[in-house]
Amino acid sequence: MRDFLKSSSFKVLIITVVVLLGLILYTATAGGSFLGSLLGFSSAPMQGVTAAVTENVTEFLDLDGLSKGQMRSLVNDLLDRNAQLEQQLAEFENTKQENEQLKTQLSITSQRPENQLVSASVIGRDPNDVFYGFSIDKGTLEGVAVGDPVISSRGLVGVVSQAYATTSLVSCLLSEDVKVAAVCVDTRESGTVTGSVSLAASGLLRLSYLSGNTQVQPGEVIVTSGAGNAYPKDILIGEVQRVEKSENDASRYAVIRPSEDLQHIRDVFVIVDFPGKGEETARIEVNTDPGGGEDTEQ
Repeated sequence: MRDFLKSSSFKVLIITVVVLLGLILYTATAGGSFLGSLLGFSSAPMQGVTAAVTENVTEFLDLDGLSKGQMRSLVNDLLDRNAQLEQQLAEFENTKQENEQLKTQLSITSQRPENQLVSASVIGRDPNDVFYGFSIDKGTLEGVAVGDPVISSRGLVGVVSQAYATTSLVSCLLSEDVKVAAVCVDTRESGTVTGSVSLAASGLLRLSYLSGNTQVQPGEVIVTSGAGNAYPKDILIGEVQRVEKSENDASRYAVIRPSEDLQHIRDVFVIVDFPGKGEETARIEVNTDPGGGEDTEQ
């Protein structure tokens, strides 16, 4: 105990008590309380902020003297104004999207000016479609027809399978019903790009009918060949991931990663016209009518 009284800790304690007693005596003679002073000191900044905010809101709305009906009218006016601003924001976003589409269309057109494009947006998807087909907001009124190729800024997307007045259905390139004549840019080997249920789950395609000694290698680029005039030539399809041996014969096939994210695409372009569209090689058929012996060209 005697050691503690002589320690520095005891001296600090005595000084602290003396200071506190002095503060208490001072606040008592000044007509206040020590605790109240401490609380006032700590809450003063928050009180100042609250007062400033309240004053500004009151000046802005001037709610003093408003009846319940006037308050209700004010709220309705604010709701109407908010709805107008939301509509303007939606229109701005639509205009922004259209401008982006036009810029992309201009870029594509500058590369292939012979192709006629119609810009469109994806407006719906069938959740039960394992090939990720989708609906677009353009139809026959815009010149869209069944069989028209659908592309994006990155490459081929699919083909129009059904066309209505203002909307159309697009079969995605991943679909097993979509077949595209294609060629490898480097080796010039050709084949047919198709989809399948197993590959669609991974977002991949298959380039079939490659020869058994094919020179196609991973990393090579695949584009449309234009054969059959169903698609314009040289539209990017994707990149070879690997080459496999066919299950039924000695031929090989390539697994392709599409250049576009076909499962999440939002904006597309329909090629409504291009050189050679729909043209077919003329066929010569023999007229079997006994009354005539001339060949008929169709």
